[in-house]
Amino acid sequence: MRTLTRTAGRFLLAGIFVYSGYGMIKSAERYAKLASGALPMLPEDPMIARVQGAAMLGAGSTFALGILPKTSARILALTLIPNTIVGHPFWKADKPEDRRPQLVHFLKNVGLAGGLLYASADKRTQRDSED
Repeated sequence: MRTLTRTAGRFLLAGIFVYSGYGMIKSAERYAKLASGALPMLPEDPMIARVQGAAMLGAGSTFALGILPKTSARILALTLIPNTIVGHPFWKADKPEDRRPQLVHFLKNVGLAGGLLYASADKRTQRDSED
């Protein structure tokens, strides 16, 4: 039963990364413009968004399938850093009604990162001979 629970948990946690990674690859120009607007030192290069999307899609898929789940979880946690800073800058919102949804998404991403860090430290993870 624990194996089924772990497998279901990995699939549920990975879903958002697979979906978002695909979307980022597909709409790389839009994400590149958004990222360069949020971080002026970043060039408006769609390849950066495609690489980010590919990392999310690849690591999300391997995490869901239980292939190197600790490494996959760590990669996914790292991808959340720029996604959260660029995508949900609640501190820039002028009005409370604009700030609240961004803060909720920011905290959701922080929670996802916490779950991924927890999964990456799991000593009982199967099929993972990295540590």
